[in-house]
Amino acid sequence: MDDIMTDRAAPRGQLTLGGLSDGQPWRRLFFGIWPDARAAEDLTQLMARMRRDGIMRGKPVDADRLHLTLHHLGDFGDQMPSGLLPTAQKAAAMVKAPPFEVVFDHIGGTQGQFLLRASDKLAALTEFRQALSTALVKAGLRRHIKTTAFNPHVTLSYGFSDVPKMLIQPISWSVRDFVLVESLLGQHKHIRQGVWPI
Repeated sequence: MDDIMTDRAAPRGQLTLGGLSDGQPWRRLFFGIWPDARAAEDLTQLMARMRRDGIMRGKPVDADRLHLTLHHLGDFGDQMPSGLLPTAQKAAAMVKAPPFEVVFDHIGGTQGQFLLRASDKLAALTEFRQALSTALVKAGLRRHIKTTAFNPHVTLSYGFSDVPKMLIQPISWSVRDFVLVESLLGQHKHIRQGVWPI
């Protein structure tokens, strides 16, 4: 798989690099969409400007970790549910859709997150996510997907942010693939467990 890393966990009973002890969740599995190189650079410049102007107070998310989450499949410790990863991979391979555009045009902060959002309903993105949801349910993973309303966003910072909605120069990209990621919580590392073209 892409981007496999070797420092996945500390020995049992010791602290991980993120400070989580054995038995606590230290990894997260989710499907996401990443901006292309141009959009990632636009986001990096936006974050630098927001920091410089004192609008975004928290530390910016690393450029290679900027993403939009489609489905959060759960947080786990040493033992991930048997079959979850290969079943999620097989379900993802069944999803077919044409590439589509996403456009984000405002920022704001609340509850400890500084977010990039879209005024538009992003119908093509919502339709694609629904197709992924359907594939996951058909694969038997209903209990691993949330039924709450989809609220597409890109987190720019996890630091304190209580900022009202602010319009920005739109940032857009063409979505051409989606990714299944194992995130090492507290370590700021992502392991790509599969990439599928759109």
